[in-house]
Amino acid sequence: MLESVGLDESTERVYRVVLTRSPVSLPELGELLPDLTPAAARKAVETLLQAQLVEQLAGRPVRYGAVDPRLGLAALIRSRRDDLDRTASALEVYAAEFHERMLRTDMHRLIEVIEGPAAITARLSELMAGAEREVLAFDAPPYVTVDGTASESELDLLRRGIGVRALYASEVLEIPDRAERLRALVGLGEQARVAPRVPLKMVLIDGRDAVIPLTASAEGTRTTAALVRRSRLCDALGELFEAHWAQAVPVFSRTVAAGDAHPDLSPAERALLHLLNAGLKDEAIVRQLSVSERTLRRRITDLTARLGATSRFQAGAQAVRRGWL
Repeated sequence: MLESVGLDESTERVYRVVLTRSPVSLPELGELLPDLTPAAARKAVETLLQAQLVEQLAGRPVRYGAVDPRLGLAALIRSRRDDLDRTASALEVYAAEFHERMLRTDMHRLIEVIEGPAAITARLSELMAGAEREVLAFDAPPYVTVDGTASESELDLLRRGIGVRALYASEVLEIPDRAERLRALVGLGEQARVAPRVPLKMVLIDGRDAVIPLTASAEGTRTTAALVRRSRLCDALGELFEAHWAQAVPVFSRTVAAGDAHPDLSPAERALLHLLNAGLKDEAIVRQLSVSERTLRRRITDLTARLGATSRFQAGAQAVRRGWL
């Protein structure tokens, strides 16, 4: 049980005897643990003294007593934790040096080509299972990953408290099952935004590993992807994401910060203008706002008139120019 703090089995057995029979001498330890040699018992006691888990008591013969485990073991655990923190810091340094050397000497090891939907799904699941901080994604049709596995990986990220930010092409909301899945993910904590288009499909894990398709959308279903490991390219992909994220519109989020509200707009009107500005079609907006098509058309007509716009798309642009969004 105490191997994780550096105590072997024999030392732990001696420690438990001292805890329950304190005070105890070395000869008494030999009687209580007959299979332990005197030398082994003495070594175990020295280890426990050094770890400050037991103390030598005054008087003769020499006896040993246990220190309160909440003090002794807690100090040992803190020491081990500090050691692990230092090791983790060293790991980051060594990993950076390793990847820098790979970049200079073996470019092929920085990029892994993944063939086929099942392999792409499995590799993505493996990478997301190892995520520690945040996963960023550009998302757009067509889809090739195995839906059940991909969804479970995303759910696992959110359950573990990993930050997930995804930027979707507006056409995703026109696919009913995808739109409903997106709504569910947002309900579980994903931050989602939408834009008329995204520059590429991508998943970026902790800023260090990126999975991107190798074929253009015009070529049909993607069956090949590239895993790009830590490099300046991953840094550039992260910056590309942040630039597009800043211009995109939140989806399936009804909350509006006090500083973002406009006195001439209700929250529902503001949400509608965001979606119009993102270029969504009526079917997608109806699902997003949970309103009827008739109500949607009435609201669009009212907003375009108030903005002096001649079309729904112009209404979104006018709202931005007026500072309504």
